[in-house]
Amino acid sequence: MIAILGHSRPADPAVARRMLAAAPHRGSSITLRALGNCVVGVANQPDFVDSSVSTPGSLIAALSGGLDNVTDLHKIITAAGFPPASPAAADVVVAAFRAFGPDAPNRMRGTFAGVVTDGRTVWCFRDHIGFRPLFYRDDSQAFIAASEPRQVIAGAQISEQPNLEVLELILYGGMRADTPAALQGVSRLPQATTLTANGMPHTTARRYWHPAELLESARLTSADIGYRFDELLAQAVARSLTGSDTVSLSGGLDSPAIAAFAAPEHSRRSGRPIGALSAVFPELPAVDERRYIELVAHHFGIDLHTYRPRARALDDVEQWCCRLGGPVPIVSVPELSEHYSLARELGFRNNLSGEFAEFVFGSPHHLATHLLTRRRWRALGRLLLTERRRGTAWRTLGRQLLSACVPGRFADWYLGLRGPDAPTRIPDWLDARRVNAVSYGSDSLPSRRVRWSYEQLGGFEGCTITMEADELCAALAGITVRRPFADIDLWEFFLSLPAELKCPDLRSKSLVRGLLRGRLPDAILDRRDKTVFNDHVMSQIDYWVLQRHLGDPSHRLPGVDYRRLAQRIEQRNFTRFDWFWAQELTRIHAFLKAW
Repeated sequence: MIAILGHSRPADPAVARRMLAAAPHRGSSITLRALGNCVVGVANQPDFVDSSVSTPGSLIAALSGGLDNVTDLHKIITAAGFPPASPAAADVVVAAFRAFGPDAPNRMRGTFAGVVTDGRTVWCFRDHIGFRPLFYRDDSQAFIAASEPRQVIAGAQISEQPNLEVLELILYGGMRADTPAALQGVSRLPQATTLTANGMPHTTARRYWHPAELLESARLTSADIGYRFDELLAQAVARSLTGSDTVSLSGGLDSPAIAAFAAPEHSRRSGRPIGALSAVFPELPAVDERRYIELVAHHFGIDLHTYRPRARALDDVEQWCCRLGGPVPIVSVPELSEHYSLARELGFRNNLSGEFAEFVFGSPHHLATHLLTRRRWRALGRLLLTERRRGTAWRTLGRQLLSACVPGRFADWYLGLRGPDAPTRIPDWLDARRVNAVSYGSDSLPSRRVRWSYEQLGGFEGCTITMEADELCAALAGITVRRPFADIDLWEFFLSLPAELKCPDLRSKSLVRGLLRGRLPDAILDRRDKTVFNDHVMSQIDYWVLQRHLGDPSHRLPGVDYRRLAQRIEQRNFTRFDWFWAQELTRIHAFLKAW
């Protein structure tokens, strides 16, 4: 998806076509729509249509992704006196902007990014969480927006250059939601934001969703919570299904919960069992979850496919950095690509995941402090009594309460110095001062009254760079990826729950385990062995690739002792922390090799 708004003359459709051609994996079936000084466009594969443009009119739109609530939104807009030109998603977007203005995206549900224009002004927007990417540039000639940084570069007709400041942020952390792309001169639109560009010297960004306002706003009974959870998760899963679906199934709680709701609905719609695709690790017993995966698949009658991962974290690292327009931290892009490509080979076009459940369900971290500082004595007493009945020591509970008296910066300093990973967290080839410039325990930094609230909002902050990479991997494979737990209606429900109901004790996901009792096998709900992927992570170390990119690089990032790093690579004695940091550094240098 692309858009060009000429500041003094109409945009050139030929430039728009070059922008779409800069991302050939998006497809060669191109649709352009022009209005005034603006051109918008999309490209699709013949057998994979994932973007659309609206009917011609006084407002036009281009949309990447789709709207889960398009039918309901159509009815609301029509009742408000703004009937869409058709039921198609892009036409509904146009009508929504007529009815509600720049805040219209807050009424939309799904994974989407889009542009709307009247030929003089462009409004760009992304979904609430940022699953669909949107990048832009505003210069003296034109405003340019697109799904990928390289498309923006093509539209601006400038040379590609690395943004070294962004590369340092990728290595050391601290990337904000509006952190620019790794290609110089390309800006990133934050999630849940509408950007207005109209030829004035500065664009205007406006956040349309404010989840903090929802915290603890509901007044529900336990019975109400159970009913609403079932209703909203069923709705979220139903919105995500297409009829050609597979579940990325693991042996934990999250993806089996999705399967519990998706399996019967998929069968009802299609008459076929839903598929599942799972990575198994028979050579790594501490990592392998096959027995739990097969238990869930058998319980719900799922058509299970398993595979042993072959991709490694740094496979084709230079090519991936080129495709993505920069290095991507944390996630293993080759492994994502392997999973999605295999799903497509098996005939699936849509992948359901249990990701984001941790953010949605919330964390009990700082719960005792939250109740104490707000003087909710009854709720605090129930929490302490519940924990004592579970066998939690008074000393542990005392530490929970005393943490309310500890200044945030002291807690952050202490965790960085004496935390469980402190002795080895920072390799001997990295400058500890550069690493520690980014807070180690950022949830402790806010004032004690808001620490729990800050923790609940963690899923809405920070840069969306990893989700952008995930979306591109899926597009390359020709599938879509949906995460029902990130459905906004479901997430807003959990945000609204009072702390003592959302977190009835100090264990993670206690509320949800109770809500899922009877839907999932007890062996999943009562599982106590935690899968740790360290063995798999360490099996991925590729010293040859590290040597090739880090042995004597032409670019040098501040804070890295390349001489010491080369010695450690030669010794082949990396810890998991060495490997974590070296992966990020390798991706950065693979990207920089283009210059």
